[in-house]
Amino acid sequence: MFTGIIEEIGCIKKIDGNIFTITHQFTEPFSIGESIGLSGMCATVIGFSDNEFSVEIMEVSRSRTLFGSAKESQQINLERPAQIGARNSGHFVLGHIDQVGEIIERKKIGDYELYQISIFPENQKYLVEKGSIAVDGISLTVSGLGKNCFEISIITHTLTHTTLGTKQKGDLVNIEFDILGKYVLRERGNE
Repeated sequence: MFTGIIEEIGCIKKIDGNIFTITHQFTEPFSIGESIGLSGMCATVIGFSDNEFSVEIMEVSRSRTLFGSAKESQQINLERPAQIGARNSGHFVLGHIDQVGEIIERKKIGDYELYQISIFPENQKYLVEKGSIAVDGISLTVSGLGKNCFEISIITHTLTHTTLGTKQKGDLVNIEFDILGKYVLRERGNE
């Protein structure tokens, strides 16, 4: 489980079949079998050295995430797993991507930027204005709703400390809807 507070930006150094090698700047060593959030997708560390680690991303995961079209030297958001008992400045992010969405608008408004992101019609039910959503692993607040899309308002800190600042109209992002909303809908029998 993760919090959606990105710790650093890593880079895909090598893709060899299902094995992705990622460079990083973490100072705490990894453990084999440890979870790691890669732009919101939960992966398992299968190898590591001082400044890189490797994960295996199966075809099914690649087909449902950005990693299906990932390229070497691509930057990705990194987050290590949440620590029980520590503060959670984001929300509960499982690392299970629900869909890939497209940025259909990005515009500057005062001192922040507004992103509009497409979603599948069947996923509209998971969104509420001012609710939580994870976009490329970043815990964000839904600032507006549209037909088959939602808006997020991004502050400068988030733009400069995540890969979201480099994304443009037409780019794709990993989306995970809030697990609490999914449980509420399931309890009500609406799913």
